[in-house]
Amino acid sequence: MKTYFLSYNIMPTSTGDYFIALSNKLSETHKVFVVAGKIRDVKIKLNETITVLQCPSSRPTSLKDFWFLMKLVNKHKPDVMISMFGFVNMFLIVGWMFRVNVRVAWIRTISSHYTYKKYKVLRKSFIYGLATNIITNSNATKRDVNSFFKIPFSKITVLPNSVVDYSAKLQSIDTNFKNLLYVGRLHPGKGVDVLIKAFSALTNRFPDFHLDIIGGGDTLKALQNLANSLGVSDKVSFLGQKEKASVLHAYKKSYCTIIPSHSEAFGFTVIEAMSTGTCVVGANNTGIKEIIVPGETGLLFETGNSEDLANKLERLIEDLKYRNKLANAGYIRFLKFYETTHAISRDANFFNKLSKNY
Repeated sequence: MKTYFLSYNIMPTSTGDYFIALSNKLSETHKVFVVAGKIRDVKIKLNETITVLQCPSSRPTSLKDFWFLMKLVNKHKPDVMISMFGFVNMFLIVGWMFRVNVRVAWIRTISSHYTYKKYKVLRKSFIYGLATNIITNSNATKRDVNSFFKIPFSKITVLPNSVVDYSAKLQSIDTNFKNLLYVGRLHPGKGVDVLIKAFSALTNRFPDFHLDIIGGGDTLKALQNLANSLGVSDKVSFLGQKEKASVLHAYKKSYCTIIPSHSEAFGFTVIEAMSTGTCVVGANNTGIKEIIVPGETGLLFETGNSEDLANKLERLIEDLKYRNKLANAGYIRFLKFYETTHAISRDANFFNKLSKNY
C-alpha cells in the first residue's frame, strides 16, 4: 500500500467532482491524504478512509503553508504527491526536498492565458523541473508546456479532463429551438465579441432567436455596448455567473452551445455541453479541436471569424435533423473519452503503474 498526497480545493465544481472521485478510487488500494485550501459542501463525498487536511491559507503560497506541508510530509512519508493549480509550487518544492519518489504537477491551462515576466517564466520552468512527471489535459497543453517552460516531452503525459454524465438527470428539460448559449468567463481571449457579431448577422434571417451568455468578467460592459451598437441588446441576455445546476439546465435547453475562444488548454465547456446532449460549435484551435470532430460530433469555425461562425450556426438552424445528429454523436464521443467513470479508471491505473516503478 502506497501513501498518496493530493492537493486541490474541495468545491462543488466539475473539477472538484473529478478529483474527489479520483481520490476515492485511489483510496481503495492506497492510503490517501487530501491537502485542501478551500473546503465547501459538495454532493460527491470523500471516502471515510481519506484524511483531509486544510492549509492555513485558502491559496497556499505563504511560508506558513510551506511549513505546514513540510511537517505533514515528514510525518507521513508519502510515496506520491499530486498537485494542481496554486498548490503546484509548494508541492513540488517540498516533495523534492524530502525526496518523494513520485512528484506530479497537473497542468490544466496554457501560457497564453497569463502575462508572464521573464523571471517568472524561468522560476516556473525551474519548479516544473522538480517534477518527476507532468500531466496535461490535451496535446495542445503538452506542446505549450514543452515550448514555453522547456519541459521534455518524455516527462509529459496527456490525461484529458472529464465530467459526470448528466444526461439522465436532465431528461425532463425541453430544448428551446430558438436559444443559443455561451458559458464561460467574459475575457478578451474568450472571443465572446466574435459570437455577438455572428449572432447579430443571424438575426437578419432569424429574428426570433435569442443568445444567453452565462459568466462574468472584465469585458462585460464592453460586450453589452457591442450588443447595443449592433442593435441586438434585446436579444442577448447577460445572465452573470450561475451555480452548476443552472448551467447544466441551460446547456440542455439550448439549441446549440458555442465556444468561441481564441485558445483553450482543453475546452471544459465543450465536454460539459456534450454531456447534456446538446450540439456544440467551437473555434478550431488548441484543445477545442482535439475534442470536436468537425461535421461528425459538432462543428468548428475559423478562430476569430464571425462570418464563418454565423454560417456554421445558420446551417444548424436550417437543418434540425443535422443538428440532432451532431448532438447525439457528440454525446457518444463524450461517453467514450471524457466521462468521469472511464477517466477515473484510466487515471488511477496510470498512477498505480507510475508508483510501482519506484
